[in-house]
Amino acid sequence: MRVPLKELRRVGPVVMLAAITACHPSRGGSAASGAIRISHAVVPASPSPTDASAFMLIENQGAAPDSLTGVSSPDAETVMLHEMVDNRMEMAEGLAIPAGASVLLAPGGYHLMLHGLARPAAAGDTITLQVHFAQAGELVVRAPVLRYTDAVDEVSPP
Repeated sequence: MRVPLKELRRVGPVVMLAAITACHPSRGGSAASGAIRISHAVVPASPSPTDASAFMLIENQGAAPDSLTGVSSPDAETVMLHEMVDNRMEMAEGLAIPAGASVLLAPGGYHLMLHGLARPAAAGDTITLQVHFAQAGELVVRAPVLRYTDAVDEVSPP
């Protein structure tokens, strides 16, 4: 049975949430405010001295939708939300977080790009991310920098 891409985008993050949270403990950073929960927040160690990506799981446990409106960091000049579309990155202005659902920021889909890092993202470091939501306000999460494969494992079902 083939599942249309549109449907997969709608239910894929929920399926991945169940797999991630049920199968392995998080090494990533976490934060919560109201109905919004961030977990598995990680930054893969980057060969670039000035740029890196960040991944996380955002869960809306409430009855009302919310949306990610922006991200900033004291450790980077800019943080942008990107989405992979047809094997290329496109900037996204925001991201809906439906009520009772979750959204995964991970390789191959939505993810954060950090530009102008104050220092290279090396394994063992921590990057502070200020994640802004329309309803929940700002959540501050400290994302550990992990080896790339460990970071990907953190946001991938086993």
